[in-house]
Amino acid sequence: MECKSGPDYNAASLAHAAGVAPTYVARLCRAGRIPAVKVADTIWVISYEDGQAWLAKRKKKKRDKTEP
Repeated sequence: MECKSGPDYNAASLAHAAGVAPTYVARLCRAGRIPAVKVADTIWVISYEDGQAWLAKRKKKKRDKTEP
């Protein structure tokens, strides 16, 4: 994967940025809800752009739940 705007994420680093468990991010990758490439038995690589898009979507969902 190309590094256009920043370094690629792995499931653990994206999970850390989102404040969730790495297994949750890996499950989303397996399900195709986060675009990712599996490079080893337990390693998922997510492009920087896709990771940022998922983080933004997650933040928006969280914000929408808290607003009246």
